[in-house]
Amino acid sequence: MSSMNSSFGVITKNQAICNAGMSLLFLVYIFPLQISPMKFFIKYSHIIGVIAMTIYEISNLSHFLIAFNRFCAVFLPSYYEKLFTLFGTKVMRNVIWVASAIWCLVLYELIGCHFSYDAESWSLAFLATPKCTQLTWYSDFTFNTSLVVMTLVTNLLTAFQAGRKSRMLMNAAGIKMSKRQRQRELNFIKQTFLQGLSVFTGQITYYVIAPLLENPVIIFIVGSLWAFMHSIEGGIILASNQEMRSVFKTRKQSTTSVFISSVSMG
Repeated sequence: MSSMNSSFGVITKNQAICNAGMSLLFLVYIFPLQISPMKFFIKYSHIIGVIAMTIYEISNLSHFLIAFNRFCAVFLPSYYEKLFTLFGTKVMRNVIWVASAIWCLVLYELIGCHFSYDAESWSLAFLATPKCTQLTWYSDFTFNTSLVVMTLVTNLLTAFQAGRKSRMLMNAAGIKMSKRQRQRELNFIKQTFLQGLSVFTGQITYYVIAPLLENPVIIFIVGSLWAFMHSIEGGIILASNQEMRSVFKTRKQSTTSVFISSVSMG
């Protein structure tokens, strides 16, 4: 648990809170509207839309900050402790929250490009005026897609440099890289690529694929992927990490053994 109180832990917890918050918004507000579209809640759903977009921006920026944290640890180890002190990291986290809130309030409330509940798609959608369509293409799609690409590139550079340094140290010591160590490197690269791809997929499905569809159920599923792509990262990490899967399998087997033993004794 001490690692969660480090700078990396602060950023990771921040992103986890955002992922949980987004899922909760859809569960307690959007899902009830799909069952019973109440006019009062639809009228003020643009407020929920601003909150959802703010959470989404915070999550994307937190993801990039995690990548930058790793990058500095590998490429700038002598400056890492100065850049990512616990206090400094909390300041960065707070700046991300404030900047994201102001950004979304200005774009989606003050300018009037509301992100509100759309009964036809059963989900949140931007106001479909020419001005708002052009604005959100740059403020949401272009900005967040660029952020995802930057995060992906930063993580891949970090992975390659960390692997290179590790191999150099092992070669200097006359030690061969084990199969497990090589697999760890490949797992991290695979995990990084899949995480970037998942968020990018959410952007593409909302802006490119959803407008081409006609079935409301499929439009809802495809058009809502953006909100949950960060939440599936836990599954990606688990799928890419054999050691973590082994830990869960061991715990499951241990729990099963205890249960069987207690039943036998009873």
